[in-house]
Order: sequence, then C-alpha cells, then structure tokens
Amino acid sequence: MDFSQPKPLPLLKENGEYYYNDGDTAWYFGRNLNSYDVKIREKKELVDKIQIGVGVVFAIICFGLFYYFQSTATISRSILSSSFWLQPPAYFAWFWLGVLSLLFVWSRNIILKIDKQKSFTYKEKTFKQKKAAELKVKEQKVADISKQKKRDLTWYFSKESRDIIDRAYRLADEKEAEKVIPETLFLSSLSNDRVASIFVRLNLPIEQIKDEFSELISGDKEDNPELSSDFYQVIFNSYKITKEQRQEFIDVTELLLATVRQSERLQQFLYDLKVDKEKLQRVVDWVRIRSRLRKQYKERQREAAYRSEAGIDRAMTAVATPYLNKFSQDLTLLAQKSRLEPCIAREDEIDEIFRVIETGRQSVLLTGEIGVGRTTIVNGIAQRMIGKNIPKALEEKRLVKLSLSKLLAGTTISGAQQRLINIMREVAKAGNVVLFIDGLHKLMGVQTEQGSSLDVAGTLAEYLGSGNFLTIAAATSQGYNREIVNSQLDTVFSRVDIEEMNIDQTIKVLESKAGVIEHKQNVFFSYGAIAQAAELSKKFIQQKNLPESAIEIMTQAASYARSKKGEKSLVSEEDVAQVVSDKTGVPTTSLTEEESEKLIKLEEKMHERIVGQDEAVDLVANALRRARTEVRSEDKPISNFLFLGPTGVGKTELAKTISDTYFGGEENMIRIDMSEYQDKSSLYRLIGQPNQQGTGLLTEQVRENPFSLLLLDELEKASQDVQNLFLQVFDDGRLTDSVGREVDFTNTIIIATSNAGTEYVQNKLDKGMELEEIREKLIRGKLQEYYPPEFLNRFDGIVLFKSLTREEVKQIADLMLDRVREDMEEKGVSLEVTEGALESLVEEGYDPQFGARPMERAIQDNIENNLANLVLKDKLDRRDTVVVKEDFEIGIRSG
Repeated sequence: MDFSQPKPLPLLKENGEYYYNDGDTAWYFGRNLNSYDVKIREKKELVDKIQIGVGVVFAIICFGLFYYFQSTATISRSILSSSFWLQPPAYFAWFWLGVLSLLFVWSRNIILKIDKQKSFTYKEKTFKQKKAAELKVKEQKVADISKQKKRDLTWYFSKESRDIIDRAYRLADEKEAEKVIPETLFLSSLSNDRVASIFVRLNLPIEQIKDEFSELISGDKEDNPELSSDFYQVIFNSYKITKEQRQEFIDVTELLLATVRQSERLQQFLYDLKVDKEKLQRVVDWVRIRSRLRKQYKERQREAAYRSEAGIDRAMTAVATPYLNKFSQDLTLLAQKSRLEPCIAREDEIDEIFRVIETGRQSVLLTGEIGVGRTTIVNGIAQRMIGKNIPKALEEKRLVKLSLSKLLAGTTISGAQQRLINIMREVAKAGNVVLFIDGLHKLMGVQTEQGSSLDVAGTLAEYLGSGNFLTIAAATSQGYNREIVNSQLDTVFSRVDIEEMNIDQTIKVLESKAGVIEHKQNVFFSYGAIAQAAELSKKFIQQKNLPESAIEIMTQAASYARSKKGEKSLVSEEDVAQVVSDKTGVPTTSLTEEESEKLIKLEEKMHERIVGQDEAVDLVANALRRARTEVRSEDKPISNFLFLGPTGVGKTELAKTISDTYFGGEENMIRIDMSEYQDKSSLYRLIGQPNQQGTGLLTEQVRENPFSLLLLDELEKASQDVQNLFLQVFDDGRLTDSVGREVDFTNTIIIATSNAGTEYVQNKLDKGMELEEIREKLIRGKLQEYYPPEFLNRFDGIVLFKSLTREEVKQIADLMLDRVREDMEEKGVSLEVTEGALESLVEEGYDPQFGARPMERAIQDNIENNLANLVLKDKLDRRDTVVVKEDFEIGIRSG
C-alpha cells in the first residue's frame, strides 16, 4: 500500500499557541523548545546520572575500606557476634556511610522514575456522540477555544518521545536550520534504540539514512530555529494516531508514524527502499508486541504473587487433588512461573470461549486441524486465569491438563476407565479445577498397552453432563467427525471451531516468537523474512497449517542464515525463500541472471524434446514466464490448457517436458486417467469419501505436492459431474475435499488432453483446411458434444495438435535414439545410427493416424532388441561402437 499525504489537521492559533480541538478538549503542546530550556533539561539529566554514579562508587569505596580495616584489625571480632554490633569499632562508620550512599542512590532512582507522563483512557461513544464531536471539529473557531477544556499534550508523550523532540531541536540548532521540520524529528528518532530497531527489521542502512537526511536539514541561519507548522502537524497527528490505535500514550512508534505521514520526502525515500505504509505499520506493530509482552509478563508476575502454588483458593475452600496430580499438569501454575508461550492474535477465540462459559455451559470443545493452535489458545486461557479479566466461573480456579499417555500407561481397559472415574470424582470434589483434555478423540476406541479397546464416551458424558465442574477439551476436525459427532459426548460439549490463522495473524505470532529463536541461533530477523515465512508457508506448504508451518520455516531459516553468514547476521527474505525452495522444490528465490536467460530461451529448451507444435510450445512458455515473474492472477492456477489432437502427436510429451523444465522433474507431474471417472460415484475417488480424511486421489496429491503439473488424460471420457468439479478449480484455484479442507491449486499448471473430434480434424486436414480454421469450427461445433461451452471458456488456451509429417517423425526418431545412446554409454559402448538406418525406421514407424507411437515399436523391435542380444552374448567390450546401417544391419567397430 502506497503512502498517502493526509489532509492537514485543522489547527487553531491563539496567543502564539497552536491548538487541536478533538471535539471534547482543546489540546496544545506546552513544552518549551528553545536552546536554553533544551540545554537545561539535558544538563539536569546528566547531573542526575553523575549523582547516581558517584553514589555507587562512594558506596563501593566505603565498603572496601570497611573490609580492609576489619581484615587488618589486631583484635578481630567476628562480624556475626553481638559484641561487634553493640560495641562497634571506629572503622564501623565506613559501613554505615556505604549503606547511606546506597539509600541515596535508591531514592534518586525512585525519584527519577516518577515521571509526569499521563495515559489516555477510552470510553466508547455512541454514533450520535461521534457525529457531534466531528461536527464540532469541522466548525471550530478560535473564539471557541476559550470555552473549551484545555490540556497540555506534553505529558502524554513518553519520556523517550520527549527526548526525541528535544534532540530534534538541538539538531536543528547545530545544523543552523531555519525551522524544525518533520525530517529533523525523523533524524532525531533514529538515535532511539527502538526506532533504530524498526529500520534494522526493515533491513535498511541506518547510517546511510542519517547521512542523507543530515544534509537535508542543514541551513545557514544563525538565529534559534523556529517550530514549523509541519512540526505541530506531526505533534497533533501523533496524538490522533495514538487515539485511533488505542495506545496508552504517545510513544516513539506513534511519533515515527506521524512524522512519516507528514513528510512527502520521507515517504518517497522509504518507498524507493521498498517500504510502504502497510509494511512500516506492521513493523511498528512488531515493536509494540515486544513491549506489550514484556508489560504483560510483569503484570502477570505481580498478579501471580496473590495466587497459591499449592492449588488452594484464597478462601481456603478447595480440596487437594493428589490422585489427579499423578496424571496431569497444572497449566495455571506454569503460567504463574512464565513457562507457557504467549498466545498471540487469538483474543477473539478466547473471548468466544469465555462467552460460552458465561452462558452456563460447563463443557467446551475446541476443534480444528493440527497446527492451528488449539493448545496455545488453552495456554492463553491459563495465562488469563492468573489475572483478573476472566469470567466469574473461572475465578480462583486451576486449569489442569490431563495426560492421556499417563492415563493409559500400564493398565487394562477397566483400569483406565477406573482411573478416569477417580479423576472425575476428585475434580468434582475439589471445586476449583477446570479440566483440560487435549486430544479427546484419542480416548475413543484407543488401544491400551494390553491391547484392549477403550471407549469412554459414556463415562465422560455421565460425569461432564452432571455439570459439577468445568471442562475444556480439544480434538482435530477429523477426530471429531469420526469419533465424537455421533456419540453421547456431542450433546455434552459446546463446540468452538478454531480456524487456521490468516497471514496477518501468523505474522504477529512469528514476531512474538522471533526473540526466542534469535536468542537461540544468535541471528536477527528482518521483517521481510517474517512476512515471507508466513506467505510462502501458506502458499506452498499445505501439509501443515498456519502458524505451525511458518514457525518451522522461520526456525530453519535462522539455522540456514547462521550456517551461511555466521552469527549476528540478518535473516533476509532470500534466506527464507531458499529454505522453502529447498524444502518444496518451488523456485521462490529472486530471479538470477542465469535463470532469466533460461526463461527467455524457454521455447528453444522445450523444442529439444518436442518436435513441431509451435503454437502449443509458445502458449506454455509464455504462461511459465508469467508465473515465474509473478505477473499473473494469484487466485487461479498458473495456467490451464486443453490439448486436442490424435494420439502420438506429443500432447503428453509436452506435459512431461513442462514438468521437467519448470517443476524440476517428471516426478512432479500428477497424472490422472479420466477414463476411470465415468460415473457420478467416481467423484469421491478424486476428493475423498465423506468424513474420511486422506482418501482423495486428486486432493491428497495436490496437498502433498502443490507445485506440480496436473495432467488430466482423456478428459472427454469423464462424467459431467467430474468435469463440473474442475470448473471450480479453473475459476477459484481452490477445491474443498471430503472433510472440508481447502486444497490450493494456484501453483499448478493443469493440462487436459483429449482425442475428441480427431476424425473430424483429420477429414478437414485432408481437404486442405487451415489448422486455425479447423480449431475454431471444432470449438464451436464438434467439441461441444463432449464439453459444455462454459467449461471450454475456462481454459486459457485450447491447442490443436496437428498430425506429424514424415520429416517430423524422423526428428522424433532421432530424439528417441538419444535415449538409447545414453543407455549404451552407461555400459561404455557408443551407438551410431546411419542416415540409411533412420530412413528405414521412418519407413517402418511412420503412420499419420497414430503419430510417434509406431516409431517407439520400430526402434524397440529393430534396434533395442538387437542391442540386448549383443550384450547377453558378451560380444561388446567397453569403448566399442555399434553401427546400425540401412535395413537395420548391425556392425561392431572396436574401440
């Protein structure tokens, strides 16, 4: 998203002071910005630091002198004896001077930390109140300010923000600038560690930026700089951004956003460095997430201090749970000790769970695919439970996770059931336990160590249905559909479906985890690497869900960057792209000069295997170039073609060539014989049987290999229902399988081959009709007997392959013989085929009706069979040359 210049805020000026009226309050910026006041504030801060430093040094000296006199005293009394403290020696004064010095340092620190900074409070306004406030802002006049409540905005800025503003004034003064402008504020903000980290994450050269803007703000005015109107626009815009994004105070991030918003030069500079409005906002959000996590950690530590670690509530009414403890883990205790990973971007899901609980339902079931974060959400609930913002039903409760492995270990089916009953009874008796069962579906029909089958649906339903305690459970979507949906348990639980995260949510999760991975690998992530990990994982790794797949890629990229570039290196977008490329075979990295040259000459490369059929080769080559340079629709397959023509003319061979050239090998071609799908019931063979995951031939292959060529052989033989299935794929690039999972086809090339209308084409060619004219008449007439018009219109290209000429079959024969030559070279023997032998092959292997297929048989019968006999009779030595002459006469020339 490009930057946009906002409309100037309607500022009013009275008695030399700028005001911004937000409808409720007239805000002004009352900080004194002049050379004298700025220097006084800087010197005061320096003096405070010196005082603390001197106090610490003096305390160390005092304690050192005390230790020295004590250790060298002729009559030594133990420091632990009462006489030492009741009748202290003279040098004991050094000890108390040291203590007084430390108290002075402590008090100074306390005083300095007491800042005048204020925080904003937010109250929801009605629609009518909002409109009235907006109208008041539009119609405001200078005279209205005197009637308005006035507030100084200065103390709503954080100390770091105020320091940036002071430093900006000093910079303007030093550079002899006429005015303090937004660019001055920007240059000043780069000296702040958190702002600098934003540009490090954006992979931008900070020193180069400083040099460029340092020259920009320089001037030749000797007087003190003035505060420009743009400066005040930045100040009040930072307030506006803070209110819009509901932040507590105006921090360095809001000041930076307002500065960039006000400066067109800054916007152009960042845009040239590939940083747009959205990208900058996301990195700012990253910095905020890190700050918020630190703040939440401190708050939860304070709140956790009031909770018991023994599992008893403050009213001392709960009962101990020794039996449960043997088979479980206390998540609230882990949250108190900050041993649970933070739950990010799942506030809506947690709020939904809380709403279910507040309605009085005692059992909640979270369902979703593996890797979407069901367990993380429960961890987030545990973290909320040690705080205050929770439903009344969760207050003073423990969230305890039942271990299924411990429950089933070393027991029989009856023993496991009895354990479960004992646990349920103890939980109900305790009164302060919320039970979490992860993998509820695994308890249905599971095998114990003794081989018995355990099905506890009835037992669980009985105890959970009683409503004596609250239960949260989790199950995969497949497990729910297979094991729970028709059982007694389904009526007990209120289901909350956990969807896979979108890209924005995933980026926030990755940002929250970046610090841990950075610390472990000793590298740093750029924002581009984080975003790339989320986007490429969504696009190419369909076997796993977000955010799990992206976290895995992010971890591997950190390890890759460290091994390639060393410690303290920056993990870039290219590093992530290379990891994804290595993992999937997809060319996700930036185009190299060599690859660009290869794409430009793609037709030549393809014609090394394909003889003739220029139209088909050109269409496919153009589609591949669009795909690699990302100049195509992202919500459809790369391309989808219908290849028409008689058998043996190269339709399948061209598909194999595409797979080998672009997708990295013929093994990346998914080939489906559509003649096997001639009735409606065969549809389920493609997408899977209802409620049975992993049974779709088409959907599973594309899920496992999303970057591939899909060949639909003899499409005209498929039923109408099967053809309609591919209409959705051609339009949306998506297909839903039998269990509701969405399969992505946007990284596939789909080629359908068809022999429909072959006789019609041959008859028209025999009459001398041009190929293009035949194709048009075929599409408008004969072809509609096999495919409806709306289906044909979905193809990016319908290519008519012409019958092969005698000369083309001769060229194909030479290509086929190249493969035979390669086989013989592996045995150390050369193969030479004379022109006469080629003519003999053409004479025997040319058939206009069947294309190149007869040539395969001719080579097999007349050359490959003879070569096999020579090898078996041991008549060939290494470095020999086998010469095939006219009429397939075989000769051997010694090496």
